[in-house]
Amino acid sequence: MRESLSRKDLGSYYTPPAVVRTLVSWATQGDLSGPVLDPSCGDGRFLAGLDEAVGVDIDPAAAAVASMRVNADIVNADFFKWAPSTKRRFAAAVGNPPFIRYQRFSGRARQRALGYCSDHGVKLSGLCSSWAPFVVGASRLLGPGGRLAFVVPAEIGHAVYAREVVRYLLRSFERVEVIAVREKLFPDLSEDCWLLRASGFGGRSNAIHFVRLDSLRAEESFWASEPVSVGELDRWRFRLRALLVSPSIRAAYLDIAVHEAVSRLGNVARIGIGYVTGANDFFHLRPSHAAALGIPREVLRVAIRSSRDLVVDDVDEDVVGSWIADDRPILLLDLAGKTELPRSVEAYLESEAARVASQTYKCRNREPWYAVPDVRTPHAFLSIMSGRGPRLVGNSAGVTCTNSVHAVHFLDQTDAWRYVSNWRSELTTLSCELEGHALGGGVLKIEPSEARRVLLAPGLDLSEEQKELLRVGTQELRRWRHFRAA
Repeated sequence: MRESLSRKDLGSYYTPPAVVRTLVSWATQGDLSGPVLDPSCGDGRFLAGLDEAVGVDIDPAAAAVASMRVNADIVNADFFKWAPSTKRRFAAAVGNPPFIRYQRFSGRARQRALGYCSDHGVKLSGLCSSWAPFVVGASRLLGPGGRLAFVVPAEIGHAVYAREVVRYLLRSFERVEVIAVREKLFPDLSEDCWLLRASGFGGRSNAIHFVRLDSLRAEESFWASEPVSVGELDRWRFRLRALLVSPSIRAAYLDIAVHEAVSRLGNVARIGIGYVTGANDFFHLRPSHAAALGIPREVLRVAIRSSRDLVVDDVDEDVVGSWIADDRPILLLDLAGKTELPRSVEAYLESEAARVASQTYKCRNREPWYAVPDVRTPHAFLSIMSGRGPRLVGNSAGVTCTNSVHAVHFLDQTDAWRYVSNWRSELTTLSCELEGHALGGGVLKIEPSEARRVLLAPGLDLSEEQKELLRVGTQELRRWRHFRAA
């Protein structure tokens, strides 16, 4: 182990005092009898002032600071090595578990964490971030009636793997509270964070108690908790993000969703990603560059390379003409299936730029390296990340796209324009907000699995009251993801 791991490596961002006070005062209130655990204690701030406490941290430097700062038993260890061997049980678990995304939460540490959760009946996805096993793992060390009080990323509200965590909490505690805080708890992070509180370990709950707060400055006695039944949670597929809007908006949306005139995008179209070149700068040429190289038009395809290109309702010949006039690098060198190459293309493939491109991971793992696979012509394009919300854009010109946008193939091509022209309706706009998720900085991201659930209803007439509820819901969710219209 290195002497001191970086905060980025560990996913550790030390918690502001107001958040610490809020969680610790709740976890230790009343008749608490027994020690308190922080499974990723960092500098020990959650344990300060506690008479009987145990902190665990993998970073020796952090553990050393905590040992000097607090009167607690500080253990320098990987929590998921330590937890299976300890015989101690705790009255409460508090803290801010590390948030390490799955791409860097890997190796033996990941195997131990997921294995520990699996041993206790919670099978977490291989895509989970590190906070999820800490929630499960810390709770397994509670005694009967124990309490859990953690900072969690707002990802608990939308991530697929988080649903299993929520289900586990409901079947393991008498009361589960999720406190969504709109004001950033960590001003320096793009990631929003919420609070999780659960009490009565060993019990069971039939509802989530959900709290919506603008900031933690409000006195807790004024926190309005809304119990949301397991039945309603199931209708939202345990995506807590939907609970950010009021019950009346949720009810109106769910009523509309089952109308016979309403479809989900995934029922009328296939949504996927575009092609991956492995070396975009090599494979995409400016018209002037292609002309200078003498590359013929028959091996070039006009391509959309970014969601920034989706600022129109339809990519038609006029739009393509403007891109060509601007000499943008939009011409894909499309050589898949070509058995004989023009001499000008062969010369380009023998250039120094080609030598560099051929060594990239994607290129060197396909044969031939220069044949870009999966170049298709979708009926429409859907932006992946945006501020105001994803756009569905028609493809009259028959161009292709990279994986930076979603490619949409309608089951019936004649439906394409009907759905494109209705995309910005009140229903579909709110549906995008509910099914997508906030990425930070006011951005909404929508994955293919989320896009498939977006509601479409070009033939449905909604009342003005319904439209207003949907508009208010959209405004509220945009406010929660910190989007400010220009």
